[in-house]
Amino acid sequence: MTLRYRAGIAAAVSVMALAVAVPTASAAEPLQAVNGHTDNWVNEGSASVTYDNGTTLTRQSDVLEALQQCSTLGVSCASTTVQEGGQVTKWYDAENVDQGTGPIENCSPNGNDISQTITALRTFSWGWNIGASVDVTLVKDRLGIGASAGFTQSHTETSSGATQIVVKPGQKGMLKMGYDMDRKVTDVSIQGGKFGGAKITGLRTETPLPGGKRVGQDVVPCGQQLLNGR
Repeated sequence: MTLRYRAGIAAAVSVMALAVAVPTASAAEPLQAVNGHTDNWVNEGSASVTYDNGTTLTRQSDVLEALQQCSTLGVSCASTTVQEGGQVTKWYDAENVDQGTGPIENCSPNGNDISQTITALRTFSWGWNIGASVDVTLVKDRLGIGASAGFTQSHTETSSGATQIVVKPGQKGMLKMGYDMDRKVTDVSIQGGKFGGAKITGLRTETPLPGGKRVGQDVVPCGQQLLNGR
């Protein structure tokens, strides 16, 4: 059984471990919850690049090549948000990394509450719709997207320790871990570089919000599915 799930785009960077505690009550309204196992907002729209000579390219690798010019000398870039995708909390069910258990099932209607303390791990990532691992320096420093993001590497591991989950008779459940994310659709104007300049349209980004780590319980009646489909 897989003990650790990986979310988003894997990147060859060092991992920054962060401790996650169950958040305290807040007056702020909770963000829209989305199922990270099935959500595909980042890839629901495609980006394209049109160069000043009239050439339009739609392959992810071609758009990425154009965007990477923003990191070179003699090229200036400006980003414009054309659509707010909203802020959401992206949730995933998490396995118990100590015991390797799946869902806690308490499907007998006449049983007692089942209480279990769970230690779990989840990796959360920046996301964009041009295929490769997100170049955080490019997106954050050159384009100003996700300037106040919750972590500066392309992904981060978050862990929960000694978190208790209670499953009542007739229910099943798992610990769930989430991260608050900000979604935008952006156009990027490029001055200089290949063919003298270009414009990228439809760049989708998903960036972590500061303090966005979340821990909760995914508990449903035994006849229903958990976030991960079990």
